[in-house]
Amino acid sequence: MERKIKPKVFAIDVGESRLVATKMEINNNTVKEADTREFKYNEEGLKELIKFLEGYEEGIMEATGVYFYHVYNVLRDKGLKVNVINPVQTVEVLGKKTDKNDSIRLAIAYAAGTVKGSYIPTGEMQELREMTRHREGLVERKTQVKNEIRKVLETAGYKLPPFEKKTKEIVRKLATDEKLTDEEIKEYSKLLGRKLTRIEAFILKQLLDLLNIIEEQIKEVENEIMKFLPEEAVELTKIPGIGPISAATIYAELGDVSRFESSKQAASYAGVSPRTKQSGKTEFHNGLIKGNKHLSRVLFLVARSAKNTTQFNGFYQALLKRTSNSKKATLALANKICRIVYHVLKDGEYKGETKKTRYRGGGGEGPQVDPNQVVPSALQAIA
Repeated sequence: MERKIKPKVFAIDVGESRLVATKMEINNNTVKEADTREFKYNEEGLKELIKFLEGYEEGIMEATGVYFYHVYNVLRDKGLKVNVINPVQTVEVLGKKTDKNDSIRLAIAYAAGTVKGSYIPTGEMQELREMTRHREGLVERKTQVKNEIRKVLETAGYKLPPFEKKTKEIVRKLATDEKLTDEEIKEYSKLLGRKLTRIEAFILKQLLDLLNIIEEQIKEVENEIMKFLPEEAVELTKIPGIGPISAATIYAELGDVSRFESSKQAASYAGVSPRTKQSGKTEFHNGLIKGNKHLSRVLFLVARSAKNTTQFNGFYQALLKRTSNSKKATLALANKICRIVYHVLKDGEYKGETKKTRYRGGGGEGPQVDPNQVVPSALQAIA
């Protein structure tokens, strides 16, 4: 099928301090007119860019770090249809970047239909995504601080689990050089190490203070997320294993599901589908289709919780029996949950197990995604 050539398009190459824009008119598959200019990446430069693009309604730009967001929002607010292309796709289609010529080549590729834009959330969806990703960053930092606390204690010979309710008080006393009670010494004698040096105690106290601050910030951002939680995300909490924060993250990362043709396509975007290659009549399965890392992570965590629920435990146990690998079985369950999420967001309500979300099987029911298709290395990237 022959692609329809777009007659008037623009393309923008976004850098940290400058913008290179090309506007192009095409007639009978021939470039009739093309103009490329460079603008400073500041408010004055953006005003000049908007004036330069007068008479043009749609175009494309590359998602360059965080720099493209402001340009994208400014142009959208002016009524322009702006598509955003992933840098990986730019290299695949156009080859090595050549700076000034990038916007020209990108404009030609977009006009010809060789490249298509990626989904970019807007408005409240974008704000919710920013908050859930901020929370994710705080949780990662919390894990880092906990690991640093463990390192300080282990260096001094302590085997205490530092974050259990009973032992947290002991760790606090170690950091402040407070004397342990006889009962504490007796109960944990085999887990205690040497006396901390002054520097070790100082570092431990700072790490504990930092941990408390991060935990408080996580609570604050979670409260803020709950204020933004739309009805669609609330509906997702009816799916076993999905709580309010997980629902907010899934909703914000998956975005507008109308752009997916099927639940399978949504699962591929989420990064919870195996990659399949075919040679003749033989299929080869090699790892996962690379998708949204934020979405794949939360779906995997949801599946770890959901596998113990009444609705999903039978499905999970059947997978576990087939593969003898809990991570593979959990990933296949994450795939199933993602497909259910797709139908809930598409239909507007959770209907429980339906024909749309049930995995077909003959005799004994089995999953659409064979857990043995997923290699361990791919799973480790999610876990």
